Amino acid sequence: MRIAADNLRTAQAVACATIGITATILWCKLMGHSPGFLLATAGLGDWANARVFWLVGILLCSLLCLFLPQSMKRSDAILQYVLPLIGAAGAMMFALSFHQDFFDPRMLAVAGIIASGFGYFWLISRFVLTLTFSRGLPCMVWAFAAAFPLRQITLAVLDATMSHEAQVLLAMALPVIAALMLGATRLIVGSADEAPTATDKAERTPKSEKRYLIIVVFAMALMLSVVRACSISGVWGTDHTIGLSFSSVAFNVLFQIVVLGLFCQFAIIHMTRYPMAVRFQVGIALVMASLVIAALRSSLSWGASPVLDSIVNVNDPMALLLFWSTTACATQTIRLPSNRIVGGAGAAYALPSIIWVVLITGENAVDSAFVLIAVYLLFLFFMAASLQLRPGASRSNADTSVADAPVAVTALAGTNVTETHEDAPNASEELVRIVAARCNEVGDQYGLSPRERDVLRLLAQGRTSGAIQEELTLAASTVKTHMQHIYAKVGVNDRQQLMEEIFEKTD
Repeated sequence: MRIAADNLRTAQAVACATIGITATILWCKLMGHSPGFLLATAGLGDWANARVFWLVGILLCSLLCLFLPQSMKRSDAILQYVLPLIGAAGAMMFALSFHQDFFDPRMLAVAGIIASGFGYFWLISRFVLTLTFSRGLPCMVWAFAAAFPLRQITLAVLDATMSHEAQVLLAMALPVIAALMLGATRLIVGSADEAPTATDKAERTPKSEKRYLIIVVFAMALMLSVVRACSISGVWGTDHTIGLSFSSVAFNVLFQIVVLGLFCQFAIIHMTRYPMAVRFQVGIALVMASLVIAALRSSLSWGASPVLDSIVNVNDPMALLLFWSTTACATQTIRLPSNRIVGGAGAAYALPSIIWVVLITGENAVDSAFVLIAVYLLFLFFMAASLQLRPGASRSNADTSVADAPVAVTALAGTNVTETHEDAPNASEELVRIVAARCNEVGDQYGLSPRERDVLRLLAQGRTSGAIQEELTLAASTVKTHMQHIYAKVGVNDRQQLMEEIFEKTD
């Protein structure tokens, strides 16, 4: 019964988050490409493409998260109510800027876009952190994957039923809708998203893997900036309704559902079972392949093709999914405040994106071939960095604190308790690895959340409730609740039965 209730809460949280993410990315799409905003975009053409100022808003939010992570965390409850209203006001300022002469139209438009970009990044990052810490990476990935086809369907409906003025009003309401969905998601998951910045998982992760993951996050940010530069989202001011018939929209939506579903399952979720050195290689290869197709299509002016158009359109969601997946993985693995990691990733995306927009617009716009050369040089560096991670590189960084593990674990691990003093460190490291692997297997089988997996692993090491409370910096009631959830999901009544269930997995 408890398992069914927990699964229902997970489904509700993912559904609310999906609606909120859809509202957020639809807000961005309308401001950049809806005909109701095109006059303001054209009015800024002498300064820069309007997307530059949107990216400036993202950069400002990223820098605040990067350099003031604790202040942003303390202000989170207030920002949840304030930033959506500021974002809605920003959309209104941008839309009306060139329909009035009381204020300078350009300054009003720029202020509105920057405010909206700031709120956009904050909302998206909150959905990422909330789902990742409360329900795990797969739930976050599926919520994002579902949002893109929903956005495409919503755009088609809006174009068929709403006037341009009504779309502007909707764009003003979308950040408020997204904030309401964020509040609903947090209400459903409770306090589970309030994870400490330094978890036991971060303590156990080798330093080489942490360094590698930092490189991956920055590489994904740069790749996303390049993908966006080659897509319709690269510049603002184009009407997203041009050439979109019902059949083309239907085909594009179905294509996105199939491709994103396969991409999420096999390129992201399934790859979490593999070492860090190869975990993101499949996703990178797929995004790079579709990026080549997009660049060639732009350079060679190929004829109309629904399949090629769909491949180009799905490249953007795939790159965004990969970017947020690596960022979410970093927040769980690296011993840094999650806001600082998210801020660093956002800044690494926003700065190159501003450069790309400047380069691909104006009289001296660069060719797509230059973009391809730049991105391939980037990933040559990335591949060279990935080769620095060796299978045995993490040996010296493993957690050797296993003195309080039960004797039964040692016996099941196949280790000899009378080993020599010289072999003891390696045996201890191997023991920790085996216990963690078994707990991960149990967590995968019974759908445990990341926090429940941390509690399960410490229980398997023989830690008391007080020790778990201190190590994970959780309240006693929270630890008790996690233990009850674990017992219910695994189908046991007490700790002894749970230990038997864990160590039975390799028999």
